[in-house]
Parts: sequence; structure tokens; C-alpha cells
Amino acid sequence: MDKQSINSKKLKKGPKTLKNYLYLMPAVILTVVFFITSIFYTIYLSFHTWDGFSPIKFVGFYNYIYLFHDANFKISVMNTIIWVVCSLLISLVIPLLFAILVSRSSWLTGFKNIFYFPTALSATVGGMIIASMISTYGLPQIFGLLGMDNLVCDWLAIPYINTFIMIGMGMWQGIGLNMILFISGLNHIPASPIEAAALEGAGTLSMYTKVIFPLLKPTTIVVFLMSLVNSFKIFDSIWVMTKGGPYRSSETLALTMYEESFIRNQFGIGSAVAVVLSIVILVIAYFNLKNTFADNNLTV
Repeated sequence: MDKQSINSKKLKKGPKTLKNYLYLMPAVILTVVFFITSIFYTIYLSFHTWDGFSPIKFVGFYNYIYLFHDANFKISVMNTIIWVVCSLLISLVIPLLFAILVSRSSWLTGFKNIFYFPTALSATVGGMIIASMISTYGLPQIFGLLGMDNLVCDWLAIPYINTFIMIGMGMWQGIGLNMILFISGLNHIPASPIEAAALEGAGTLSMYTKVIFPLLKPTTIVVFLMSLVNSFKIFDSIWVMTKGGPYRSSETLALTMYEESFIRNQFGIGSAVAVVLSIVILVIAYFNLKNTFADNNLTV
């Protein structure tokens, strides 16, 4: 093929390639305008004070210093840590246990539908359902009929009790998806290592701890990262159930960011919370992904 024909083919291919890129332009423009630009503007606001109306005033690191001396921020950090720890424990252990129990059941499809149904509900709907069930006229009233009058109260108004109730609600909605992921991981484990371990006389416990769980590591990492990120950015269910109350005692970092920005009109402080939250998530995700890629002889 001569050089002239190659050049003519490139000229014909050029407009077609450009046309393909044009199809991507709307998505690229929207991403740049509403995502990347917002990131840089949030970082910019975190070094300024602004109430949405007055002129923006540069204050340096004042917003960050204010946060780490603010009692509400410390409570928010503590609640977020509680959410993260409990979410990781429950989101890994219980779905894995359910996946092991139902993976070989003849009612597998039925079990998957039952456990996945709460995941299909939005967090807002799930929060409203649980809030109605444990309101003063719901489950506490049943305890009252049984003579336990000390339990007849608004459980969501009790600090830290409400946090654990909301964590349970969040896990109720997330267990189904994680269970299905673990079932998929179990189904894709090759049979040869399990058969080899069985021939060597491995018991049930050693079979799971030394063969199945190590082979399930990729799925476990996916569930771990999903649960980790979701627990850091939890907002809607808390807002529906307690709005961070009473007295901001059930706030997490995501709710504090919203509270400071859109309720108190302190956009600089709210942006500082957003930056801190984003940095924490990025650092944790980076090290987890780094370990994942390292195990597979890849680089990140």
C-alpha cells in the first residue's frame, strides 16, 4: 500500500473519529462544570468566610482551626467513626454469613429477593419506615403493654441510642446487596482448590479459613470499600430520622457539612468540613486500593 493511499484513509477516518468525540462532549462538559469546578470552588471557599450574601472574605486556615476547636465537630467525628466501625463489621460479617447459608439452598432466588428488597428502597423511605416503627406509638408502645413502661419513649430522641438505631437501619438496607456480591464471589471460586483441600482431609472450618476466604478476597475488598465510602457519606437517613438531633448529638460529617452550609449559612466552614471528609475518604481508599493492586502485582 503506497503512502498516498494511507494518507487518504487517515483523512477519511479523521472526521469520523472527531464525530465520535463530539458524542462525549456533553458528558465531559457537565462533568467539568458541575463536578471538577465544584471541587476547586469548595477548596477555595474553605479558606474564606461567606454567608451567601455578603462579599467573600479571605480568612486563611481559620475555618479549619475553628472546626478542630468546635465541640459539635468533635461529636460529628465521633459519630462518623462509630458509623464506620459498626458498618464495616456488620456489612462484612452478616452478609458473608447469609451468603454461605443460602448459596446452596434450593430457595436461593427467593432469599436473594427477600434480602435485596430493602436495598431497592431509597434511604429516605427506609428511614421513614424505621422511624414510624420505633415512634412512641410503635414498638415502644408494645413494650408498654408488656409492662415495660420505662421503654415507652421516643428512642430517636436519646443520644447515641438513636445513632445505633440508624446504623441498624442502614445495615438493614445494605445487607442484601453485599450478600449478593458475596454469593457471586462464592460461585466464581474454582472447584479445584476446594477439591484438593477436601482430599487432604481439611475440615469445614479450615476449608473456609484457609481456602475459601482467601479466594474470596477480591469480593471482600469491593464490599469493604463500598461500605467504607457509604458510611462516611451517610446523610439522607439521618436527616429523615433525627435531622442530627437532639442538639446535634447524632450528626455525622456529611450532616455537619450540610448544617453549616445550608442551615447556618456558614459556607466557608461547611466547605472546610467537605474538604476534610474528602481527604479522609481519598486517603483510606488510596491505601486500600494500593494494597489490592500490590497483591495482584500491579501499580497504582
